[in-house]
Amino acid sequence: MADEVLVRRLGPADLSAYKALRDEALLLHPDAFTSDHETERARAPESYLGRLGLSESLGGTFLLGAWIGDQLVGSVCLERETRQKTRHTAWLVGMMVRDAHAHRGIGRRLLETCIREARSAIGLQIVVLSVTASNERALRLYERAGFRHYGLQPQAIRVLTAGGERYYDKALMLLKL
Repeated sequence: MADEVLVRRLGPADLSAYKALRDEALLLHPDAFTSDHETERARAPESYLGRLGLSESLGGTFLLGAWIGDQLVGSVCLERETRQKTRHTAWLVGMMVRDAHAHRGIGRRLLETCIREARSAIGLQIVVLSVTASNERALRLYERAGFRHYGLQPQAIRVLTAGGERYYDKALMLLKL
């Protein structure tokens, strides 16, 4: 099924579809993201324009989408550091695949494309990410792609529920390009 999927960079015309996917992921999986649904749903699609990396001359900032037909079913973002001393590093953020399309290799294809694009960025040497430490499936995906653990941030995110609050640790991982 993953062969029906087109993975490509997103452009300005895709930002409404991206926002809808992101809002859904934040609502359904609050433990997986540091952003919260309540705050982010108020953002306009255009507020994500910077994630496209249109003004990034060296590369390393982009937003990828996985499409089945005209439906955006997954995405991942790479955000390159902008300060001179840290421009060799980029953050992989916002990996998401719609639940209806999980376990079809879409996340793996997004990650592979992201790493390939990162390697083509001038001077980019390291990709880092944080992932909810209890998300075994995501940890294995990143490990298979070559990411290695370098730390753990205890109680990195706090999710409020009707029953109180729950904390989640974040595993910190990096890939040397």
